[in-house]
Amino acid sequence: MSPCHSLTHNFLVNESLPSDADIVTRCRQAGYDVLGFKLVDEAQSVIAWVKYGPNVTIPEALTQDRVAKALCNVPSSGLGNPPSFRAFTREKASFSIGYIVMEYIDTPDCDKSDVDIVAKAVQALIDLRHRTRPLAASAGACLLCTSFLSGFLLLITGPFKTCIIILTTVMNDPRRVDLVADAQSGLCLCPCDIHPRNFKKLKDGRVVALDFSATFFIPPSFVGVAMQPSGGQEA
Repeated sequence: MSPCHSLTHNFLVNESLPSDADIVTRCRQAGYDVLGFKLVDEAQSVIAWVKYGPNVTIPEALTQDRVAKALCNVPSSGLGNPPSFRAFTREKASFSIGYIVMEYIDTPDCDKSDVDIVAKAVQALIDLRHRTRPLAASAGACLLCTSFLSGFLLLITGPFKTCIIILTTVMNDPRRVDLVADAQSGLCLCPCDIHPRNFKKLKDGRVVALDFSATFFIPPSFVGVAMQPSGGQEA
């Protein structure tokens, strides 16, 4: 049997879920040319949504979980996020398949007519802060982030006194910033995959954000650059 790395973290408990092995079997039957599928129980009632594939990772599930909990403390944002129940991976010969089991949201995707409420939702995500230990304490570490939409490479080198952004397609303008001072109030959430299918409309007017594979926490001063599309125009 392929090695399996599972994570229950402190995700929301769902007693109706089958075993990891059963979920993998159902995903195999559904095929790997889909984004996910509805997980049903013996009575054919939907108990969860399973997102799976080679680009699905446990860190994505952790980010989604952190965002869901943070949004619970900001009800005025009008934004929701499906909680995660479980996350695990199965190793293949040369790659791994990731699985995130989450709450199923049965509501339509947003479209171009919903630009105003989606813009408000994106702003609510950016306003979230993740407070972590002082960055200066991480001497010797190195963090590498990439944004495929803006084409930039963010390179943070220890002891985290300075941070260099290399803009490969937006502009040839390497810049430096005091990372410790910039992240004093916390890191910002940066949602770089603003696609209509990643936002759903609820009947009460609220919006639900989905898909955190291209979402990461970065220093506040980099958010504007990260969310620029190729060509330099702001998103």
